[in-house]
Amino acid sequence: MSLLLFFLGEEMPENQISFKTRVKNALIQYAGVYYTQFVCKDYLLISDAFHKQAYYILSAEKDNFLHLTGVTTSLSPSSFFDKCLNGSLEEDDFDLTSHGQDEKASKGSIRRKIKSLPYIGGLISASSYVEEDFRKNSVFCSIASSDGSCTMGFIAVPKARPKTLLIGNELDSAKAQPLKIILMKSRSDTLFDTVIAGNDNDLVSNYELIKTHIDAALNSRILSAFPNEKNPESIKSTEEPSES
Repeated sequence: MSLLLFFLGEEMPENQISFKTRVKNALIQYAGVYYTQFVCKDYLLISDAFHKQAYYILSAEKDNFLHLTGVTTSLSPSSFFDKCLNGSLEEDDFDLTSHGQDEKASKGSIRRKIKSLPYIGGLISASSYVEEDFRKNSVFCSIASSDGSCTMGFIAVPKARPKTLLIGNELDSAKAQPLKIILMKSRSDTLFDTVIAGNDNDLVSNYELIKTHIDAALNSRILSAFPNEKNPESIKSTEEPSES
């Protein structure tokens, strides 16, 4: 029956597809999500969870995708990602081994990461929580973000790059806090122009932190939300000229 389905061009049931084939298919399927949500965009993040830094700028690269898969490859990380993104990845391009673990442990780790990939598009959102100085077993990350479905850890070098991907919410509930402000920009732009999370009060309260990172339109929006007596532009315009 399976041969008949094969020749008819029908998909085989998942339990008849090898684990490595399922991994390959998932890497190809979700590389585009990673590219769109992380490689093509930068994010500025502010949260009460942050104490070492006032804010973090998340700026992922193609190379970082390999960290999220658990597999090993003789390809460069960038070439590996390109083959995932354009759909040309072959099973011979990677191995099901992970950080020196035995085969069973490696497959378990890879399986959890593959199950997490469908959720990465929602990790940087108004409903996400973050933790600073995140630790999980031997993995340390500057920050980690979770929407409850999965957790992604980032290392700040100094911009935050993806380092690990875990299934479920692995944040410490005593340390995790919501993302108060998320600003977004296209990777090709210099300044942030889009507010993903944060109301006017949050933006006003953090204006001194973000004012050099935002474009003119967003700057005007925030300044217009200041009470007149606290608006920096109003104060500046009403100051008496100093006597020479």
